[in-house]
Amino acid sequence: MTKRTLIVPILGLCHVLSVQAHADEKLEQLLSLSLEELMAIKVTISTNTRQSLSRAPSVISVITAEDVRATGADNLMDILQAVPGIYVKTNLFGFKPLITFRGASGANVLLMVNGAPAKDLVWSPGIFWKGMPANMIERIEIIRGPGSALFGSDASAGVINVITKTAGKIEQSEAGVRAGSFGSRAAWVRHGTQWNGLDIAFTADVSHTDGHDPYIARARSDTAGNAEYAWDNTDLHLSVGKGNWRMLADHTRHGNVQIGLTGAAVLDPRTRANDRQANLALFYDNPEFAPDWGLNAELRYRDIEYSSGNGFWEGIAGTVNLNQMDSSERRLNFEASTTYSGFRNHALRMGGGLQIQDLYAFSQYWDGVPKPLDAPQKRRTGYVFLQDIWSLARDWELTAGVRYDRYSDFGGTLNPRLALVWQATDRLTAKLMYGQAFRAPSYLELHLTTSANPPNPGLKPERSKTWEGSLSWLASRDLRLGVNLYDFERTQVIAPEVPSPYRFQNFDRFVTRGIELEAQWQATRALRLSGNLSHMKSEDVTSPLRDASIPMTQAYLRADWAFLPKWNWNLQAKWFDSRPLKPGDARSPLGSFALADTTVRYLHDREWEFAASIRNLFDKDAREYSSTSLWNNLPLPGRNFYGEVRYKF
Repeated sequence: MTKRTLIVPILGLCHVLSVQAHADEKLEQLLSLSLEELMAIKVTISTNTRQSLSRAPSVISVITAEDVRATGADNLMDILQAVPGIYVKTNLFGFKPLITFRGASGANVLLMVNGAPAKDLVWSPGIFWKGMPANMIERIEIIRGPGSALFGSDASAGVINVITKTAGKIEQSEAGVRAGSFGSRAAWVRHGTQWNGLDIAFTADVSHTDGHDPYIARARSDTAGNAEYAWDNTDLHLSVGKGNWRMLADHTRHGNVQIGLTGAAVLDPRTRANDRQANLALFYDNPEFAPDWGLNAELRYRDIEYSSGNGFWEGIAGTVNLNQMDSSERRLNFEASTTYSGFRNHALRMGGGLQIQDLYAFSQYWDGVPKPLDAPQKRRTGYVFLQDIWSLARDWELTAGVRYDRYSDFGGTLNPRLALVWQATDRLTAKLMYGQAFRAPSYLELHLTTSANPPNPGLKPERSKTWEGSLSWLASRDLRLGVNLYDFERTQVIAPEVPSPYRFQNFDRFVTRGIELEAQWQATRALRLSGNLSHMKSEDVTSPLRDASIPMTQAYLRADWAFLPKWNWNLQAKWFDSRPLKPGDARSPLGSFALADTTVRYLHDREWEFAASIRNLFDKDAREYSSTSLWNNLPLPGRNFYGEVRYKF
């Protein structure tokens, strides 16, 4: 599909005669908020205190549950593609989604669920991780830039906090089903109630897909065939709250996971893997604990299990290499912080915490022969942090913060941040920001041998420095524009050495500079258009540290149209520029392409809601760079269809 083919239908919406289409209030779509109200949305991710989106000392994107529902997205990964600077690429192993941000890999992106890091000690964020059901999500807050001064490791390129519906009250109960292409089907329920003074919320999501099973013309096994990507999912969340206290519990399981291709690009029809994780968290939040003082505390426990089941088929033709792996990990985390507002024009926040990660069971067998793990199996991390929000003048605010982390296996790291926010007018906000961040080497990189990479116990943490400047302008009641410039420098970069044996090493430095443009236009009362453009440039495009799978330029366009009472039509498209391969890479080069999705939603009455979606609307033959052993790259799903029904009670 050409750019013209993509843009014409979207631009055509701009010329539709304005009809007095009044969307039903119960649809709660994004159009119900004005652009001014959107900029006044309160966020907490930037400072751990509530601030308006426009005054937060970071470049932040917010995605609401209504926004998600309008697009028909069924997974967190579908939602994140709309964020400037984010590219969700797909790994050949299990068709696992990998979040990249501003040219950096997912290891430099901190993904959290209700404020807790989603990564584990070994696989970050899970060897069979598949994202998260969209129906579980109430809101997503995203820092486009560093966040280690608040959140510690991995927050180099960006921070994503997914807030589930059970993190607060559920005002209306709902049940729903969805079915569509590739044998995909899902059912969910959410319910909120009060009992003996307790606020109780519960959500459940169960799903299955056969996967799109792409045909692989030639893999490392020198055989052709379909990569099988079926899997099952169960997602349960419970919340109980009273006063300043709240308890969250959840259970997630992926079962019968087919990985399709191993990390070494060998077709694997054998594997039926599974994982399971359970989380329990207790929170205390009292902003008026004492005069001028607020107190927050949290205690979290997490238990994770992975099993390759009958094993990964790592061997190429004529050999037998069956890799069986099982691991179990538990994590305990305690954090306490306090806020103090007794100083005029200052808001102080200070605190600290302790985290213990324990790989309490691990086994690996190659062709039935045990491979012993000769390495420490615990990691302890202690940390302290301090932050001051200083109102220099009525329109000027300076945020300064610092955090120190101490790891039991490689030492300590100090990460400061500074952000100056100027509210030049009621409609124009300027921000200048600086932040340092780090990424701790994972347990896999330090100690575990896989079919793709041997470990290196001598690795140092990866470090980064980022300068950013941004402008946000509400040009009129109906038009908002934004621009963000950044300089992102990473040092001691952790990456596999090339050529073989591909052992993890620390490399010198890698610099990326970029620009992100955003626009939202309320064209009519019933029509809103929005979009963004991201462009970045590496200091050295020939560097082995550049990820060739990440496009340097990408654009996103979206239209939401309430064309009749109770009806809403969403059309969105993402365009990806061509991605030059590194010297010596023999794969077929990927040209630029665009993918479009559309969803029509109908609210029948107060209880019933129906929707139909088409993904890859124009059936584009889109592919992903995933392994140098796949000469024709990894095919993405073709055109696919979904229908859903919701009942509210």
